[in-house]
Amino acid sequence: MQGIIKQKTGFKFGKFSLNVLERLGEINHNERTYKFVKVQTNDGLIYYSLRLYNKDHKFIKQFLFEPEIKDKICELLKNK
Repeated sequence: MQGIIKQKTGFKFGKFSLNVLERLGEINHNERTYKFVKVQTNDGLIYYSLRLYNKDHKFIKQFLFEPEIKDKICELLKNK
């Protein structure tokens, strides 16, 4: 696969990684952990990230969104 770089901690998709600025909380459920963090891209853009880790604490996937829509995302989740 093009654009995937193998590194010590696993696979990194794309050229640049995200820097975690702040850990905002986490939830454990069914031996998985959901972590909510604030991240910054290599370009200096700020996002919120909801990250999913398996029972072995290995990163599975994440959902990124702009800080400006945090309240709208919360409302969307509350309504379902």
